[in-house]
Amino acid sequence: MLGARLPPVFRDREELAASSDLAQSVREALQESASLIVICSPEGARSKWVNEEIRAFTALGRRDRIQCLIVAGIPNRSRVPGGDAELECLPPALFEGGGREPLASDIRPGRDGRTAARLKLLAGIIGVPFDDLRQREHVRRTRRLMVASTLLGLGFIVMSGLAAAALIARNDAVQQRDIARRKTVTAERTVDFVKSLFEVSDPSEAKGAAITAREILDRGAKRIEQSLTEEPSVKAELTTTLGEVYAGLGLFKQGEDIIRRNLALRSVDAGSRTRQYLALGEALSREGSYNAAIAAYGTALRLAQDSRQPRPDLLARIYAGLGDAKSGLDDDVEADRWMRKALTADIANLGPSHPDVARDLEMLGANDVFAGRLDKGRARLERALTIRRQAQGDLHPRVSADLMNLGAIAYLQRDPKAAETYYRAALNAASTVLGPDHPDIALTQNNLGRLLIERRDFAGARPLLEHAVAVVSKERGETFNDLAFYFDNLALIRRAQGDLESAESLLKRGLLAAQIHKHRNLAPIMVDLADVRCARGAPAEGLALLEEARPIMTKAYPKDPWRVAWLDTIRGECLLAAGDSRSAREVLKATAPVMAARWPPDSLYGARSNDLLSHAGRATAAAR
Repeated sequence: MLGARLPPVFRDREELAASSDLAQSVREALQESASLIVICSPEGARSKWVNEEIRAFTALGRRDRIQCLIVAGIPNRSRVPGGDAELECLPPALFEGGGREPLASDIRPGRDGRTAARLKLLAGIIGVPFDDLRQREHVRRTRRLMVASTLLGLGFIVMSGLAAAALIARNDAVQQRDIARRKTVTAERTVDFVKSLFEVSDPSEAKGAAITAREILDRGAKRIEQSLTEEPSVKAELTTTLGEVYAGLGLFKQGEDIIRRNLALRSVDAGSRTRQYLALGEALSREGSYNAAIAAYGTALRLAQDSRQPRPDLLARIYAGLGDAKSGLDDDVEADRWMRKALTADIANLGPSHPDVARDLEMLGANDVFAGRLDKGRARLERALTIRRQAQGDLHPRVSADLMNLGAIAYLQRDPKAAETYYRAALNAASTVLGPDHPDIALTQNNLGRLLIERRDFAGARPLLEHAVAVVSKERGETFNDLAFYFDNLALIRRAQGDLESAESLLKRGLLAAQIHKHRNLAPIMVDLADVRCARGAPAEGLALLEEARPIMTKAYPKDPWRVAWLDTIRGECLLAAGDSRSAREVLKATAPVMAARWPPDSLYGARSNDLLSHAGRATAAAR
């Protein structure tokens, strides 16, 4: 509403009545005023005080902020040869020093009329072109504007020659009013700006070409960087929104960059600054920089709880972000605590069927899976999926994500057929909504590819993993935490297809990502790297790497005995490569039952375990 965009008005009769020095009070008011409204009439034009106030305001360098309202007389009458100076309504001080005649609203009979004159005056005060203000008036907006203008008019007591912007009171009530006004201005400017991104000034400019969401975002980011320098809170809100939209499109680096650049803005109100740090935390978390994300969330939480300008509306989202980041660091207990806090807040504020409740359930379900609570995680994800479908439809991106996570649970419950069904459904839905190059597609491709690898369908898995690695490396960087999985899986394909050099290169890249993030896939990568090195004729290096991996594997996978058994299976391979077939056979005989209990004989691990044991048996017999 326009009323929220207009500053307070200085009224001399009420606010200077107790002043012992009228002239000094007027000068102080003028210094603090953003605009000067001159009520133009023959009496005002002849008034010494009106002209003095105009001169004082002009001396402050604000001549372009003078607004005129003609109520009687004839403008420029005294400057026309033979004209009657008594009818002149424009004070001579307006023209001193080469000043031009300011634009004026005119409420004399037969002129602008009261409504148009009022709109002209308001347009000048709030800095909006009159035509824009008028053209934006649809029937409903016109009524609201007229009501706002009428109410504003009731608040004005106009003195001849002066109406100025506010003397800012320093009590808490006025502070809260000012915060509300800034929020209103920010919201209106945000809406206007976003609308402008879709406008084409020349209808021939587009020439029928399709404009992508990425192009619109890039255009908006460039425009924001070059404007709004005098409205830092508006700029902060807009850049934060753009950063979040970039992230929503999978463009995480671009999102983080625009948010970081605008953290340097000064004089941003605390509410907008809270949003900036929250969005930064979310961007960092998506990139796998969990410690940095936790620091950003911590700043956002402190600001959101500041009693001077709290943001209770953001608290649940901050809690959820902290839980997600803690989960990324494998701190399941703290992750669960923050996620539960988010869930409790969202149910209380939004009800049990809101999409934000689904978000909290999804996070809790994923954390349950990481902690081995598969049944509980599955129940939470199924509940979240029901909420999503009812509230947002089957094509919402989170629906495909829930399908993918349910596929992961089916995989962990050793139901590969159900897992593949979930994964393919998730991949089809996500590709339709997000397009083929979204990073979230890569996660589903990795999981489906892993299923195919385990059943030795390397030709089917390879394009999935290659695409996943390419997309995520580009958008999130080569040290993104989940790339520890992607690089390892693609390396398994290359190794199975005989490309040992490429497999080792991929494993080294995966090892770096795993070491940086202390990833739970660190030990499996070390085992696969040892496998490749032994296959390339360096068994001593492979055996040393296996010994280094053993305590890491034991700690990371205490409930998966086949993991250590696989490490020893590769140790048997390395012993074979080193010529110690007898020791290799003993090791492989010991690991074979553990591997057989987990993997069928036609799977990647089952087949290799059996092949190595057979090879060791033949080598031992030949040595005799």
